[in-house]
Amino acid sequence: MNARNPVFEAPDTPVKPDIHAQAAAWLAQAQQAQMGLGQLFECAEQLQVAGQQPLVLQLYEVWLAHTQDPNKHMASFNHGSMLQSMGMTDQAHSAYKQCVEWAPRFGQAYINLGLIYEKKGLRDQAVETWSTLVGMRLLKDPPANDMLVMALNHIGRVHEDQRQYVLAEQAMAQSLALNPKQKGVIQHWAHIRQKSCKWPVFKNLPGISPHEMLMATSPLAMLAMSDDPVQQLLTAHAFVERTYSFSQEYLSKGRQYRHERLRLGYVSGDLCVHAVGLLLPELLEHHDRSKFDIYAYDFSPEDGTAHRQRLKTAFTHWRSIHSMKDRDVAELVMADEIDVLIDLHGLSAGARPGIFALHPAPTQGTYLGFIGTTGMPWFDFVITDAYALPPALEPYFTEKPLHVDGSFIPINADPEPVVPVQRAEFGLPDKAFVMTSFGNVYKINPDMFACWMRLLRRIPNSILWLMDDNPRTTESLKAEAQKHGMAADRLVFATRSAHSQYRAKLALSDVFLDNYPYNCGSTTRDVLNAGVPLVTLSGKTMVSRMGGSILTALNLSQWIAQDLQAYEDKVVALSNDGDQLGLIKKELGLRIAHAHQQPKRLTRSIEKGLLAFHRQNQEREL
Repeated sequence: MNARNPVFEAPDTPVKPDIHAQAAAWLAQAQQAQMGLGQLFECAEQLQVAGQQPLVLQLYEVWLAHTQDPNKHMASFNHGSMLQSMGMTDQAHSAYKQCVEWAPRFGQAYINLGLIYEKKGLRDQAVETWSTLVGMRLLKDPPANDMLVMALNHIGRVHEDQRQYVLAEQAMAQSLALNPKQKGVIQHWAHIRQKSCKWPVFKNLPGISPHEMLMATSPLAMLAMSDDPVQQLLTAHAFVERTYSFSQEYLSKGRQYRHERLRLGYVSGDLCVHAVGLLLPELLEHHDRSKFDIYAYDFSPEDGTAHRQRLKTAFTHWRSIHSMKDRDVAELVMADEIDVLIDLHGLSAGARPGIFALHPAPTQGTYLGFIGTTGMPWFDFVITDAYALPPALEPYFTEKPLHVDGSFIPINADPEPVVPVQRAEFGLPDKAFVMTSFGNVYKINPDMFACWMRLLRRIPNSILWLMDDNPRTTESLKAEAQKHGMAADRLVFATRSAHSQYRAKLALSDVFLDNYPYNCGSTTRDVLNAGVPLVTLSGKTMVSRMGGSILTALNLSQWIAQDLQAYEDKVVALSNDGDQLGLIKKELGLRIAHAHQQPKRLTRSIEKGLLAFHRQNQEREL
């Protein structure tokens, strides 16, 4: 057979004559069923190394069409894997389906087939495919154990994404029963129980010691579990060690740009309608353009909002890095000659620490995304304030504090008014004393919830207004309230809504109950902007001092408690001061309105600190 044979289609790109001829010969062998499975894999690998992926696909297709090999399912799987890697989803789906028909217990084909369904948005079919594999574990000749574990983990992950926490927890518990040494799965299992408000969060699992469970807990989950700064530091260290295998490189070592204006870069996937993104516009807009050039390295979703557009215009330079690898981003940062690079994620979801591990900027720090130490050795500083991170807390941070004036949380009035709503629209009695807590449900813990139940008893006409995050969690909270002897109608649940309506709902509250030890941040600003007093409890960790930081900056320290008893008493005092509550709200609104200089003051304070840190780093390099 030669190159003119219709079975072989010459590729569009030039190929070496020897590869061209070999491919023709191999295709002839495959068509005549004279090529074994091992030889097929060897030939395919040679073609792939030569960059001839279309020829690899053609070779597989011809071989599969003519072979009688009893292990042809393996070739079908490899064919599907290559199609999948090339983005040919429908063809990959067909290849995996064929593989499963030929070898009904070939586990990896079920795994990949499920991933194809998931990519198509067919999550139920994906879970069903993986569940079919899991269902084979009791057969006489079951699939490999690692395939069963992988299938269960995918099932748990998809259920967690859909907030079907009961199913997610069950899948991950089954996975851990097969292999209890999966720290990442333990981490997700514990956080799922947090998000379900299933208390205690930790419970006995076979083969997993209490110590292993504690050390596998995620840093985000630990912020809501413990007010111990030592525990938070250990958790961050353990997470970084097991999650990030980056070896540090110092790409910017020795670089001193000495620009006329300091080049400041922000790296974020939250420059949109997100808790972090909502805090940023005024801060960014107040940067002194005569002294700073502001760069965005953005991988945020395009939500099409005016808010995102406002954020885009707040930067001098905008770099989209969605599809770029970490090293490519680092090289872009160096090409831009960035002096100071700020991460807006820390240990939160979506972080890209691989960029910072390469040290593409002489000075690097973190801000807002994670309210605690990251344990990451590539950060020089964390932007904070003296209340949130006092000297006693500094030994438990791997980053040096860059203390700003006032609160490190941007405080400003909302730019646009909200459309007023009525309590009846949300099932709230007009005459009730409404105590609201709209933070993420995983931040609620048994001690805080018990405190809120005591407040319901101490304030007879009160209502507790919580977030209806998902049916399972809402049922858990209702059941916990019943354990405390509380009638079901004392709790009202609000569904999630657009940010504008969320702000309108906040205004219906009489008091906002901050959580502890994980205080609200962006939410606290929204609450105060709505003219609603907020009672917070400050502890020993930065995250537990976030609410107090904001209140202190606004001279409202009378609403900061140091223990649960004082917290309760402050809320009860507000409920007993009905005649004054309206005046308190009015005064709060005026105080927020007069805080219009806060964002500019914060930005100038950050700039001063950044210049000082960068100058110190340059001096150390000399």
